[in-house]
Amino acid sequence: MMFRRALSHSISARSQVPTWFWVGLVAWHILFFGVQLHQRTYFFPDTDRYRMEAVNIREAGEFYAQPLPATGAKKPQEYTIRPPGYPLFLLALDTPSARFPFVALVVQNLLSLLNLGLLARWLHRFRLLPAQWVFLLLGVCTYPAQLIYANVLMSEMLLQTCVVLLWLSAVAAWETQQMRYALSVAATATAAMLVKPVFYPFSIVVLLVGSWAALRWRRLPVAVVAALPLAVALLYQSWNYQRTGLFHFSSIATINLLHYNTEGVLRRTEGAVVADHFIDTVEAEAHRRYATFAQQQQHIRTRSMAVLWKYPVTYARIHLTGMVNCFLDPGRFDLVHFFKLPGQEGRGLLGQYTAYGYKGMARYIWRLPLGLLSALLLVAVGNVVRMLAFGLFLYQRQYALFVRLSAAGILLYVAFLTGPLGAARFAVPVFPLLVVGATLGSRKLLLMLPSVALPRA
Repeated sequence: MMFRRALSHSISARSQVPTWFWVGLVAWHILFFGVQLHQRTYFFPDTDRYRMEAVNIREAGEFYAQPLPATGAKKPQEYTIRPPGYPLFLLALDTPSARFPFVALVVQNLLSLLNLGLLARWLHRFRLLPAQWVFLLLGVCTYPAQLIYANVLMSEMLLQTCVVLLWLSAVAAWETQQMRYALSVAATATAAMLVKPVFYPFSIVVLLVGSWAALRWRRLPVAVVAALPLAVALLYQSWNYQRTGLFHFSSIATINLLHYNTEGVLRRTEGAVVADHFIDTVEAEAHRRYATFAQQQQHIRTRSMAVLWKYPVTYARIHLTGMVNCFLDPGRFDLVHFFKLPGQEGRGLLGQYTAYGYKGMARYIWRLPLGLLSALLLVAVGNVVRMLAFGLFLYQRQYALFVRLSAAGILLYVAFLTGPLGAARFAVPVFPLLVVGATLGSRKLLLMLPSVALPRA
C-alpha cells in the first residue's frame, strides 16, 4: 500500500532527497554495524596482509605484507602484493594497535553513507518519481555486499569512495571545463590505483580521455594534468623495481593469471588433476630454475599464457561469464562469513564456477540451507533488476551522453579487468554508479508496469 501511495504522488520540478530515504539508509548501516559488533567477523581472507603491512610500516618502515623474517630472505612478491593505500589508511586510524577496529569500521560506514549520499544528492537535478527513491533504497538494501564490506577490514569501501569522487569529478569537469575538476579526476584516479591495483591501467584511460578533452577544449594544461596518474604509476613501478628487481605495479596480477585464469581453463578442458599438477609444477620450476624474482615471474607468465593461447575460446567464455558474474553474483561467501552461517568450508560459488561452470554452481546452490538460499535468491533478483534498469538508463537520451558512457565505461572496465574472478566483492567499488544509473533507468521500468499509473514529468 505504501509503495502504491508513493507511486501516485505528484513530482516536483526539482526532486529533493526524502527524509525517510536518509533514515532508511542510516538504519540499514546501523543494523549491519550492530551485527559486526556482535559477531566480530571483521577478518576476511585478505585482511591479514593489509594489517600486517600496516604493522610493518609503523614498526620498521617496510611496505611488506607478511611478518618480517628474523633471518633469511624476504619474499619479493610481498612487497607489491598489496599497494600502500589501504595499509596507510589503517595506520592513520591506529587500527594495528586496536583489539577491535572500532574506529576503522565507523569511518568505513561513514564512507559508505558519504558515497551513496553524494550520488543521491547528485540526483537532485533530475525529476525523479517518488517511487524511484523507493527503488534506490531497495537497491541498496538488496545488495548486502555494500554493508558487509563497510564493516570488514578490506579495501573495497575506500576504493569505492575514490571511484565515486572520480566519476563525479569527471562529470563536473565535462560540464564546466574547469581545471579544478580535472585536477580532482587526476587525484582520485591516482588514489584509486594506490588502493587497489585494478585501477592502475585506468591511468592510461585518464590520459587518453584527458588528452581528447584538451584538444576539444583547446586547453593544453588539461592534458598535462591527465598525465599525472600515469606518472605516479611509473614512479611507483620504479620503486618496486628497486625493491624486487622487477618493474611492475603489483605481483597479484601474476598470481591471478596462474591461480584463476590458467587454472580455470585447465579445469574445464583437461580436468582438476591436470590443473592442480600444472600449478604445482610451474611454481616449482620457477623457483628451482631461476634465481631472480623477475625471471620467476616471467616464467610463470609465459607458461600461463601458453595455456590461454592453447584454449582461446574456452578462456574467452570464462572471461565473459566472469564479467557477468561480477554483477549477478549474490555474494554467498560474504553472507556466510559475515553472519557466521554454515557453508564456509570447501569451494564456494566462484570455486564451483571455476571448476564446473554454471552446472556446478546450480548443484551447489540447491544444497544450501533454505534460509540462505532464500536470501541469495532475493539478492540475485535485485541484481537482475538493477542490471535491467541500468540498461534502460543507457538508452535514455534525456541524460547526457557523457554521464551514461562514463558510468557504463567504469563498470565495464572493472568487470573486464576482474575477468574470471568475477564475484560480488569486486563490484562493490562501482556499485553506487550501478544503482544510481539503475535508479534513473527505473523510471522507464516503472512506467512499464501495467497495474500502476505513474505521473509523467
